[in-house]
Amino acid sequence: MVTVKELEHLAALARIKLAEEEKAPLAKEFDSILGYVDQLKKADVKLDAEGRVGAVKNAMRLDAVEPISSEDRERLLAEARDREGDFVAVKKIIAQD
Repeated sequence: MVTVKELEHLAALARIKLAEEEKAPLAKEFDSILGYVDQLKKADVKLDAEGRVGAVKNAMRLDAVEPISSEDRERLLAEARDREGDFVAVKKIIAQD
């Protein structure tokens, strides 16, 4: 059980000011949170060889150039702040030496 004194210490470490009327209810909330964490610790979880939960799949896809209609191109370019012909104009952000 988290005591009010421990809660005050945690609040001081976190630099959080707590009103007196907040301390007792917050200590009870801490207890329920820590109880829930205890339940999670007891859960039977199957880890893979690298210590991860569940299977991990690569969600990559191949890059492919897909044609776009001139209507769609104009609609997209109309949204750009600056435009140079059929391209979106952007500020230069990398200096070349």
